[in-house]
Formats: sequence, structure tokens, C-alpha cells
Amino acid sequence: MHRTTWRVAVLTVATISAFIFSSVSWSNASTPTTPPNSTALFAVSRILKLSTDGAGPSIVATGNDSMFAIGTFDRSNGAVDDLIRINLTTWRIAAAARFPNATSVAFGDGSLWWATGQHAFDIPAPDSGRALFKIDPTNLHRESTYVLPNRTLLVTVAGSSLWVATPTMLIRLDPGSGRVLAKVIMGFTPTDMSPSGHGMYLDVLGSNGSKQFVTVYDATSGKRIAQRQLPGATGGPLATTARGVWVTTLNLNNKSATARYYEGNRLVPSAVRGGYPFDASLYPGVGVIWLVDSGGQGSTDCFDTSTGHVRARGGPLGVGASVATYAGKTYVLFEHPLTDYFLHVTPSKSCS
Repeated sequence: MHRTTWRVAVLTVATISAFIFSSVSWSNASTPTTPPNSTALFAVSRILKLSTDGAGPSIVATGNDSMFAIGTFDRSNGAVDDLIRINLTTWRIAAAARFPNATSVAFGDGSLWWATGQHAFDIPAPDSGRALFKIDPTNLHRESTYVLPNRTLLVTVAGSSLWVATPTMLIRLDPGSGRVLAKVIMGFTPTDMSPSGHGMYLDVLGSNGSKQFVTVYDATSGKRIAQRQLPGATGGPLATTARGVWVTTLNLNNKSATARYYEGNRLVPSAVRGGYPFDASLYPGVGVIWLVDSGGQGSTDCFDTSTGHVRARGGPLGVGASVATYAGKTYVLFEHPLTDYFLHVTPSKSCS
């Protein structure tokens, strides 16, 4: 899984350390931390409290029986970390570390990949944002640093191919050495990137001036297969399925969002669902698409992956990048009221 998160936080380059997180708690599903009005969507089976101070968490990757999240996590001794690994078996935060601000994080080829292409306020990113970190997914130690020709905005692994997007091109890297295997000029600025078609393709969201595009590339060669101009602005994220991709477009006049489905690797326009909150985001689930108002005001929906038909509707979650699936199971971030919780949920019959 890949999930792209644009985040700016005040961070410094520090020694990376991994440890058992001290501020971890577990609650049963009957506690008030269960999202209100959510029974139509799912039942909560496990709850993990995340001690946060500042920027809230976002789920950015899954793998190795773990969930990875970024944010600003406060330790009991006053130190903070911005990357944590949640062990899904023990249901504990098993490791945490500090890295420079992230523009994108992905898991694949047995490693966690961390792109550094933006500055954090007045703190410069390493190597002017051109660094890509290779991180051990167990202890979160940095294993290697690959320096690219330009800023590393996005990273993902499609099949066995590691791809990084800079402001002007896609670059395929050898995961072991960092050697450049392919370069592809895009002709637009990328804003999100995700594998699709079971790793055969690479979907890239981007803009050129006022025009917004979704473009499909071959995940091995980087050859462009199709491109579709979107009828409106968008910030993503892309929600890819086995048969296509969903993306929200924004109406700047009435501050609303529309979910649009493009089918197949030719991006044939298919389903359209409108009238959603302006900051609605889409996430792929197990047989459904989840729509979440990251502002925490609008409802949370699960809808059909092909038609956009709403199967069930529940209360707001209030957290961006808040739904992820791994090994057929669904996980959710939830805020109540200013504390963040990580939930293992069982989707309702309508949402599965």
C-alpha cells in the first residue's frame, strides 16, 4: 500500500533511535473513543491511543505485519518522534524515530522509503530535498541515503519497481544500490502517485498550470499508457482499485467535492458522485472505497468501487489519511476530541 501525505512540520535532522513507545494504552470497543454514529460502517475491535503533540498522525504505509504513521508523537521524557511502527500482532508501538520532514513515504521491496523534497518552514531539507532514505522497517534505522538530481517529492513501489517523482520527471531506482534505471519526463508537476493494476501500472496525479491530470505509466519501463485531464482542481489522494482509480475534483465556487472514477489503464470516465465536503478524501478498502472528510465535519461513507453507489454512511472521523487496509483487514485513525486513536475495525456487511 501506498499512501502520499504532504506535511510541513518543524523538525531537525537527529540521531535515529528505535524503542518501545512508553505512552501506549489499549481500550475495549465500548469506550467513548469509539467513533460516534459509526455502526453502519464498522464495529471497533481494538483501540490504540497515540500520544501526539502538534501535527496529528497520518497512515503512510503498511507491510511486515505493521502499520507506519507519521505525525508529531510526544514521549513521556519530553522528546518527540515523527515516524512510528505499530505492530499489528502485539498491538503496540514497536519503534519510533526522527527524520526530516516527509513529502511521501512508501513500503516495498522489504524497506520503508522516505522522500524529503520539501523544506520545513525555514529548516532546509537534507541535500536541498534531493535525498531519499531507505529505512529498516523493523527498527526504523536509516540504512542508505540516495541523492537524486532534483527534489524527491513522491515515492512508491509498483510491483518490484521503486519509483521516485521529482518536480519534472519520474525516476526508477535500483532499491539495493540507488542506481538510476530509467528516467521519464512528465510535462507536469506531480502531486500524488500510486501503484495500480496489481503493480503493473503507476498512476500519477499532477498539474500543469490550471490543468489537472491523471496519467498511467507502465510500472517497469515507465512508458506512458494514457492520460486524462480532470474537470477541476484536485489535491488527491488517488484511490486505486484493481480495475481503475478514484479521485476527487473540487468546485472552487461552492466549495464542494466530486468523486470521479476512471476505469482501466485507459482511464475511461465512468462513475461520478458529487456534493461532498470540500476536503473529502478517498481511500481504497476491501471491496469498497472509503470517503472521509478530513476536516472532521462531514460524514464518512463507504461506496461501491465501480458505481459509486453509497452503501453506508456514518459519522466523521476528523483525521486525514485515516483509512488503510492490510491483509484483508481495515484500520482507521480517529480523533476524540484532541487525542488520536488507531483502530482495528470490522466493516459492516454493507461495507464489505
